[in-house]
Order: sequence, then structure tokens, then C-alpha cells
Amino acid sequence: MLVGTEAERSRGTAWRIWDLHIHTPSSLVQHYGADTDHIWDRFIGELEALPPDISVIGINDYWFLDGYKRVLDAKRRGRLQNIEAIFPVIEMRLDQFGGTAGDLFRVNLHVVFDPELDADFIQAQFIGALQPKINLSPLHAGLKWQAVITKDSLADLGSKIKKTVPESEKSRYGSDLIEGFNNINVRLEDVQGILDGPNFKGRTLVGIGKTEWRNIKWNDQSIAAKKNVINSSHFVFTAYEDTARWASDVQMLRESQVTHKVLDCSDAHYFADSDQSMRLGECQTWINTTPTLAGLAYAIEEFDRRVYVGLEPPALSRIRRNPERFIERVRISSGKQEFDLFNHDLPLNSGFVAVVGNKGQGKSAFLDCIALGGNSSRNNEFAFLSPTRFLSTSNQKSARQYSTELVWATGASRKVPLDQSHDHAVPVSVEYLPQMFVERVCNLDPETDDSDEFERELRTVLFTHIPESDRAGEKTFDALLAQKTQSSQTDIRRLRDELRAVVRQYVAVTDFRANNKSTEVQGRLALKESEVNTAKADVDAAKALLAQIDAESRDDGELAALRQQSEEIEETRSGWLTKRSSNDHQQAQVKQQLAAMEVLAHKAEVIRSDVAELNRQAEEVLRGVVTGEPFLHLTVNSSRYDSWRAASEALLADLKSASEVLGRELQALEQARRENTDALSAADSARERARQRVLQSEERVAALLGDESDEESHAGLAALLKRIDETPARVDALRAEIIERSENIYRALDSQLRAVESLYAPASHFIAQSEVVKNAGLEFNAELRLLSTWKSVSSGLDGRRNGDFTDWLTDLPQRLEDTSWEQLSAQLAEALSRLERERGEQDGELRNPSSALRNSTTLEAFLMSMFDLSWLEVRFGLTGDGQPLSQLSPGQRGLVLALFYLVVDRRMTPLLLDQPEENLDNETIASKLVPAIHEAAGRRQTIVVTHNANLAIVGDADQIVHCQVQDQRFTVSSGSIAELDVAKFALNILEGAKPAFDNRRHKYEAFLSLV
Repeated sequence: MLVGTEAERSRGTAWRIWDLHIHTPSSLVQHYGADTDHIWDRFIGELEALPPDISVIGINDYWFLDGYKRVLDAKRRGRLQNIEAIFPVIEMRLDQFGGTAGDLFRVNLHVVFDPELDADFIQAQFIGALQPKINLSPLHAGLKWQAVITKDSLADLGSKIKKTVPESEKSRYGSDLIEGFNNINVRLEDVQGILDGPNFKGRTLVGIGKTEWRNIKWNDQSIAAKKNVINSSHFVFTAYEDTARWASDVQMLRESQVTHKVLDCSDAHYFADSDQSMRLGECQTWINTTPTLAGLAYAIEEFDRRVYVGLEPPALSRIRRNPERFIERVRISSGKQEFDLFNHDLPLNSGFVAVVGNKGQGKSAFLDCIALGGNSSRNNEFAFLSPTRFLSTSNQKSARQYSTELVWATGASRKVPLDQSHDHAVPVSVEYLPQMFVERVCNLDPETDDSDEFERELRTVLFTHIPESDRAGEKTFDALLAQKTQSSQTDIRRLRDELRAVVRQYVAVTDFRANNKSTEVQGRLALKESEVNTAKADVDAAKALLAQIDAESRDDGELAALRQQSEEIEETRSGWLTKRSSNDHQQAQVKQQLAAMEVLAHKAEVIRSDVAELNRQAEEVLRGVVTGEPFLHLTVNSSRYDSWRAASEALLADLKSASEVLGRELQALEQARRENTDALSAADSARERARQRVLQSEERVAALLGDESDEESHAGLAALLKRIDETPARVDALRAEIIERSENIYRALDSQLRAVESLYAPASHFIAQSEVVKNAGLEFNAELRLLSTWKSVSSGLDGRRNGDFTDWLTDLPQRLEDTSWEQLSAQLAEALSRLERERGEQDGELRNPSSALRNSTTLEAFLMSMFDLSWLEVRFGLTGDGQPLSQLSPGQRGLVLALFYLVVDRRMTPLLLDQPEENLDNETIASKLVPAIHEAAGRRQTIVVTHNANLAIVGDADQIVHCQVQDQRFTVSSGSIAELDVAKFALNILEGAKPAFDNRRHKYEAFLSLV
């Protein structure tokens, strides 16, 4: 028996075709009618011609192992080098019938024996042990027969049977041997009793023919027996004409709650050149294990992962299609004999490789070397190949003597010194999660900005789900996201500027409200009205005195002329003053319009520059693909603006000229006024003083009445009082406008969220469909998430003036059910309302919101920090068992990270994990991490350093690599768990040796037996 080359054994398991049901010439003679020796020669020759893929065969004999002996002898004589292992198989009939009443036949049972058992031993201890319990066919129930089963005894049985039939029927019967052979059957219980005995326990596997078993009817009388037959077998045999039925057959048996492990076999009754389906070489059962009985038993136990029926297992198909993605072997050594710390040349399995060993025995060194050979970008976080250990200053001379080399399935290789760092000019061909890296990113404080590194790692994996055609030339998720959300970011900046303008109005209005009380202004207005009334009385008295003087001097012609001239001067002066006021107003209006239009013209120029840049960028993309007009057109009616500006400037010049003329006229009029006043004063000083008194009194009344621009005048106070009365409504309107502007920002962020969701859609769909991910409790959705920066908002409040308002504001995120605008707006509106109330209490007295803040904080800055939503950001939302990422423990985050790389990551490069079970309990490892590793190993080569038996053994590693230090040298050995020496070191390292394992097992069994 062969068990494969040393390299294959070291690599662990390998996919081989197993044909466990090849009939010997004893069954072929009936089809070919040739003499036995000729059939034997042809049979051995055809076995020798089988392709090497069919590397394990089972020689099937009815009762006797003559055929197996002859095939084994041919193997020993140097033939059948293409056959890796040969198993003895005995087929027998059970005492149960299948078929219909008109076509009954026995159910066939197959026993596959360990090839290490001698054929004569099997003949004596198994077949010989069955002889006391053999019964004849029910057709001859009255006839009893007991003998050791030999050809002679079977011929004797056949002879006795034929003697019991009429002479006229004997022509229908065959030879004595054939009739004896055809009528012998066994009880399942008898077979089980022998196989469970000391000679064969653990040395056999039992299979049953699927076709015969299927024909046992499902009825009330047979269902128990039918299930017992198949459930007493380790596997089910059949010979498919179409292997496409295999998966559905397995599922059908599984659903029937019976043994579902179906193996295809040739059931060869014909040679390879036959047109029949049951011919030599017609087998498509691939089994991933060592070619031993233990290996077969192990593969059947791990049936779903290690057995495939079809043209090619998916695992081999992956290697054939992408050989550049699979490491075939790793070599770590020095070219100098005196440097022998490392001397590894280890083949690697293409599936799940578990690296085990006690602490400090070179596991991380082995993994670091593979990662270095694959040009991992995480070399700064290697555990062994680091400046603090192997690459330390004191060891540099020795370190540079060693190199690591990866040989890929393509035959290509890359060899680098162990002291080499990451080469940016060479592609990264492995993904490595060193334990130091995992611990660092998973232990970061979720409240700090650095915690984004953890999410950045997850985004790196999610990026693998975005098709290359949808990446717009970007290399990272963050860069693609920035590109997709650029326009919304521009919108958000503009909307925040608009919000700031409203906030400034709110600050001004609330400051006005705080500094102007209605009762105070009403008192001042009443006092002003009293002053106005007094001044008006003074005017009346002055006018009465002037009238009396005028009456007394009415006949004086000279005085009358001077008075007439004075009145004309005042009337003319009043007209000129009105014209100058109008001119000034017109000049101000024109200047304001010119300034406003200049701002608009500048904005148009900025837009023109932006359009030019956008057209330049569009041209870079569209050049050579589409020709024609520019991407964007902008029309600025400069001629209209220029003509309007020229007219406005001309009008302004005219107004200035007219103003100068008015100034000169007023100056001359003022001189005439002074001269007239002097003349009147000289002619009638009493009357002039009276007139001046009238003018002064009227000026006093005018000053007291004033206008709205003078808040100390009657009109100003009245306007101020009106403004105060209108302020509550104005504050309400601005408060609502702030909320509205903030909502506009939210809608822009929500638009950004939609863009993000479109990017995450492929990964989101995958996560929703993955049973492994769902089993781990991971759910995904993009969301608007509150950042930890929200806490800085409340830091602007003065705690002495705000009671519990500071805590209320800090705890706002905890009161939110989600980050919908309905939830946020209600909280923000209440926050703004509380800000306007003493101590932040909703029923408190009104206050100036600025008084609630620290001296170092302005109201504008505080409100912007709250309402510009800078603390709200688009993030992908991932929860583990219902908890957000920020609330997961380091161990849980480590599990999430591992699951992402194992399951969600779509890259095919080899994946290296260093102790992913760290900080996880055994139940989580078995139920969540192990299925994830199985799924990963079904897509990519997965190499894991572990101390955990659940990971390596329950996880069914294809290859177990044992690292240890012997004689101050790092050594490695490896193989499959189905191999005895591998099983032993796995048991010692992972279970604490067999006594400890047995002790735990006995305690569990003793306890559970009482439950």
C-alpha cells in the first residue's frame, strides 16, 4: 500500500479519486465468457492503465479475497504503480429484501477493511466467524446448514439445495457453487457483532448499496428496519450514470434523517472499453484525505468538506484557474552551513493550514516569513521579524544570512532576505493580520479619531466587492467615496454659509431682545412725550410774543421789508436743503447699487473660472471619445452690466455736480440770511430775539420728535418699542429658519448617504446573504452616525449658569432612537429653546443666549457647532449581536475583523492570521470563527497560527504544521490529522496530552449522564 510521496504527506491531505467498488474477474467472467486466467491478465492490465487520478481502489469480492490477493500481489511485483492504495472489500447479502413482490432481491452490505490487515486474517476471523449464523434462503426454510464458508462448503450447500427441487426444474439452476453462493445471506446484527469485536474494531467501514436500500418499501412494517440498515452504515454506495444527481441525492437522504454520505463508484462489471456505465475507470468520487482507512474514516466524518462527486472538485478548479494565488511551498534557510537556525522546505496545502506549537516555538516566526515572502505591507507589526527581536541591532549580522522563499503553484518564486522591509515596487501577494496589528486597532478608544483605523480596515475589505468598472480609477474606498460625494460636499459648504448668515441674524436679534425691555422703553417714551408737550407750549408762547411785537410795529415799512426778506430767505433755504437731502439720498442709492452689482460681477467671475476648470477636467475624460461643444456653457451678459454701470456712474457724476451747485447756493443763501438777521437785529432787536425764540423752540420740538434713526427721540423710541414688540415673532421665525437651514444640510448629508449606500450595495447584499456572517450576528447598513465630537458642543456652556442643561445636551445621543431628521430636529429645537431660558430650564425666564456660554465661546460659534451638523457623518453601520462597533469589546472587534477578512473579503490572495481566537470563548470560536475559516478556505489559501483545539481540530484543518525548537534550531513537521503522528502532537499541544483530554472527557460524560 502506498500513502503518497513525502511532500504530499507533509502537505497534509490531497484530493484523490477513490473507486472503492471494483469487481474482480469472478464477476467479470459472466460478461466476457473468457477463461479466468485471461480475464485476470486483462483485468490487471486495465488497472495498470487507469489514470493516476484514480489513486485509491477497493477490490470487491463476494465472500472470498482471491481477487484482492492477486491485485495486491501484482502491486508487490512492481505493477500498478499508478494505484496509491488498495483496499479489501467484502460484499454480502443481508437477510432483507428490496424490490417488488415480482422482482425481489437482497440488500447488499459492503465491508471495507484496513489494508494493513492480512487477507487470510480477514478470511479466518471475519468470514469464518459468520459461519455459525448463516441461514439458507427462505425458499428452503426446513433445511439447516452450518459450515465454515469455503468454496467447497458453498458447493455442498448448492448441491443440497438442488436436491430439493423437482428434476424438471433443475435445468434452471446453475452450478452447485453458484447456487450455494446465491443463497447465502447474513444478519446485520451478526456482522456488527464481529466488527465490534477485538479483531476488527476501528479497522473497518461499512457501506450499503443505495439502489437496493431505496427499494426497501417505506411502510409501517419496514420503516424502522429500513432506517436501521442505512443508519448502521458509515456511507452509501452507488454507481451514477449522471453525477449531477449526487448533490440532490445527498440532500434527499439528509432530509430523510438517514446516512446521507453517498460515494460514487464504478461498480465495475465491465472493462474500460465497454459502453456500459459500470466499467473500469468510471468513477468520479474525489476525497480530500490520506489514502488510509483512517483517512477515509476522517473524510467520511467531515463529508461536506472532504468529499465531492463530479468531474473536478471546486478546490482543484480554483488552483487550476488561479495558480498564482496559491503558495505551493515555503523555504526558509541560509546558504551557509554554519547558520542553521532555520532550514525549512515545507509544502503547503491549498486549503486550511493550522500552525500549532507551544509558546516561543517559532509559530509567529514561520508566519512572518511567509508574510515577508508575500511582500506584506504590515511588516512594521511583525512579531518575530522585528527590531526588538530577530532583527535587533545585536542580531542583524546573523539575520541577514537567512532568506525566505515562496514557490507558487505556477512555479514562480520570490526569495528575499529576512531583514528586508516591504517593497513598494512589488505587489502585495498575501493578506496578513499580525496579532500586534489586530490588538492595536481593536483596542483603540472608540471615542478617539484613531478608532477610524478599525473601520478603515473594514472599508478596505468592503472595497473588494465594488467591481473594477465601478471604481472610477480609484484605489481605495475612501478615495472613491470622496469622488462620489464631492458635489454634495460643495453643497454642504454652501448651506453652512447660508446657515451662518441666519445665525448671525439670530445672535443680533436675541442680543437686541436682551438689551431692550418694553417697560423701560415705554417709560422713556412717556417722559419724552412730556418733554415734547412742554416744548410745544414754549413754541406757542414764543409765537404769541412775536405776534404781539409784530402787531405793535405793523406800520414800520423798513422792518416789514426786512421781515418779508427773512421769510423769503428761509423759504428758499428750506427748498435748497430738501433738494440737497434728495440728492444725497440718490447718490447713496446709486453707490449701493454699484457696490452690490460689483459683488455679483465678482461672483460671476468666480463661476466663470469654475466652469472653465470643469470644462478642462471634462475634456481630459472626453478627449478622443466624444468631440463637440464644451461640457458646460455659461452666459454672462457683460454688455448689459457695462452699459448699466456707465449710466449709473454718469448719473452719480451729475448728482455730485448738482450737489456742488446746491452747496454753493446754500452758502450764498446762508450769507444773505446772516446779513438779514443782522439788519433785523439792528432795526428791532426785541422783535428779532422773539423770532429767534420761536425758531429755537420749534427746533427743540423737532429734535425731541426726531426720527426712527435716533433712539433717544420720540419717533426713535416709538420705533424701538414697535421693534421690541415684534421681536418675539422675529426670534421664532429665525429659530425656525435655523432649524430649516440645518435640515437642508441634513438632506445634503442624506444625499451623500445614498451615494455611499450605492457603493456599499454589493457588500451589503453579500453580508445579508451570508449564513456565516449572519450566524456571527453581523448586520450591515450605511447610516448617518453621531461622532464623538458631539461632546465638544456642550463644552461651550458655562456649567454655573446652566443647571442640568449641560448634561442634557451631552446625553442627547442616548435619547435618539436613530439619526433620522424627525429625531434630531426635535432635540435640536429643544436645545435652542433651553439655551434662551435661565439655567437651561424649559420653563425658565428668558435670557440672552450668549449669557449661557463661557467667555471664550461666542454665540455664533456655539450655534454653528450645534446646527451645522459637523458632528454627523456618513459611516457604514455594522453591528455585532445588535451592538454598534463602538460598543464592542476588543475581542468582539477582533472577531469582526477576522470575519471580514475570512468571509467578506473577495480577494483570492492567501490569508495569514495570527491567533484570531485571542480574547474569544470556545463557544464563539466553534460556532462563529470555525465556519468562517471553512468558508475562507473554500475560496483562498488560509494559514492560521492557533493554540485552540476548536480551531485546528474541530475546524478540520487540511494541514497541521507543528513548530518547535530542537537543539536551538527551529523545526517544522506537518501532515493531516488522519495521520497518527500528527494526531499525537496535535493532542499533546492543543489538548494538554491524552490523559488531560481523557480526564475532561470522563468528567463531562459523568456529569452529562446525570442530566
